[in-house]
Amino acid sequence: MARRAQRSGTVVMAAAAAWGLASPALAAETRNFDLQTTADLVALCSCPPDRPLYAQALQFCYGYLTGMAHLHRALVREKKIERLACPTHEVARDALAGLFLDWVRDNPGALEAPPAESVRRAAVAAWPCK
Repeated sequence: MARRAQRSGTVVMAAAAAWGLASPALAAETRNFDLQTTADLVALCSCPPDRPLYAQALQFCYGYLTGMAHLHRALVREKKIERLACPTHEVARDALAGLFLDWVRDNPGALEAPPAESVRRAAVAAWPCK
């Protein structure tokens, strides 16, 4: 129950940031590294540089996004799935993180969704395949 209450506090902070009602950056906490929800990934990808976990949070965010992109490419190459997103250029990991955060700001209802689902939805919205 206490963990649920803590998570709810994180979700409220993430929602406020996503709606522009608070600072656009969230302080990452160790529990965010469990990536239970999109709100956890938002906290990691938007952690301010002056916070103690900044380096770890940013690298975790970039690693997660890069891993998702690599998995997508591998599954497409092996013809296991159709391409989900079709960017016309190589996307830098910081650009993908920014795109993800912008998408969440515009879709705050996704904060409780699994982070992989939100990253997928953000990429599909940004780079639909024809």
